[in-house]
Amino acid sequence: MIIYAIYSMAVLLGIVSCGSSKVATSGMAANTATAAGFDTLVTDYELDDSVFANPERGFYIYTDLHQLDPDIGRRREEGHTLIWGRINMEDYRDIAFLPESFLAAIENGFVIARDQGMKVIVRGSYGFKGPDGDYTSYQDPAKDHIKKHIEQLAPIFAANADVIALFEAGFIGPWGEWHTTKIAEDYDQGREMLFHILDHTPTDRLVLVRYPYLKQQIFKEAGGFAMVDAGNAHSGERVARVGHHNDCFLASSTDFGTYERGEMTRAEEVAYLAGETLYTAFGGETCQMHELNDCRRALSELATLKGSYLNSGYHPEVLDKWVAQGCFDEVSQRLGARFVLTESRIVAMGGHTGQLAVAVELENWGFAALYNARDVEIVLENEASGAVLAFAVDADPRQWKPGQAQVVNTTLVLPEDLAPGVYTAHLHLPDPSPRLRDDPRYAVRVANSGVWDGERGYNKLASGIVVGEDGEGKTAGD
Repeated sequence: MIIYAIYSMAVLLGIVSCGSSKVATSGMAANTATAAGFDTLVTDYELDDSVFANPERGFYIYTDLHQLDPDIGRRREEGHTLIWGRINMEDYRDIAFLPESFLAAIENGFVIARDQGMKVIVRGSYGFKGPDGDYTSYQDPAKDHIKKHIEQLAPIFAANADVIALFEAGFIGPWGEWHTTKIAEDYDQGREMLFHILDHTPTDRLVLVRYPYLKQQIFKEAGGFAMVDAGNAHSGERVARVGHHNDCFLASSTDFGTYERGEMTRAEEVAYLAGETLYTAFGGETCQMHELNDCRRALSELATLKGSYLNSGYHPEVLDKWVAQGCFDEVSQRLGARFVLTESRIVAMGGHTGQLAVAVELENWGFAALYNARDVEIVLENEASGAVLAFAVDADPRQWKPGQAQVVNTTLVLPEDLAPGVYTAHLHLPDPSPRLRDDPRYAVRVANSGVWDGERGYNKLASGIVVGEDGEGKTAGD
């Protein structure tokens, strides 16, 4: 079998994982040139600046998980892929065990989410009203009751981890926001409860807390506090699994007590969060009008904190302001990761080796990196028969950080019985869960025109890759 030569290895050896932007404005186009005796196939791409659905990011839909709309997937047409699913246990705060009927309703909520192509941000809570009728007099249920409820929910979480985007810690305080109550204000009890939540949720899912100071105190150690960094990121360690959410984003000088609960200033805590969210996740909602949430500051803060998700319905006046000031579409586009292809190059290694080298250059134009694991594949498709062959790529797209350019280099070892013909190469970024990996609704789409195959979840890289028998190095059309 002969693989017709398509690019020079001398050039490939010089590729590094950073570079300047060079997205083409002329559309997806391929050209050939000769280098080191081989034909070169280089494809560049046109930017797509539209708002479209991508998994595990964007503006979420607020709902009760046990009462989930069975037709919620219609909202995908608006770009929504996330549900903020409240587990509302207000009616069960005084009993030790959640009813089986309620647990079945939670399970059914996850079933609906999977059927509708959505993922869930999970938060448990027990309402917000105390004896005086408002949140200021709120009291937590008995701690043992909360623990037992978490233990009852744990098997449901484990069975449905594939459609859980992440958890917000919840369970403590009004709205599950970890303020006002004794447990929330006693960091030893808070540590006990957060560790119980971490130990009863899937280890490959993050748990986000409401206040930076809370995480600092829970993970306090001699001389400071433990943090997530490049060394322990995605390790499953407790500290590495705890991210951050803010339910009063840019709403006041302290975001209604989000900041300055300890000795740090807001600026110092934002800097702390900026380091943590490079390896975890950040999201939340706005809660009132304020000059801080003008477009200019909002875009800057979302980039600094690496925002992945926000509430699509709250606060409506703030969201309307973003529309009026002209940044709403940009926020919609950039929440989470937004990958843009800049160039791809493909080379046959020596023509007779049965190996095809592929280099894909891309940039992350989003506010954030991916926070959950995701597979990377190059798929070869026979243009005549439609037969496809997928090759796993040794790459972790969680490392494709915002504002950075990357080059994904891989060598495809082609099977000897691969049918001769002309092939198209695709980039496939499927969900790693066996239940979801073949569902295109859960594959990542890149922000380039003319490349997305929504039926299969593929991003087209290049066509005209010739695999043949006659020993002549060439590309399709030669």
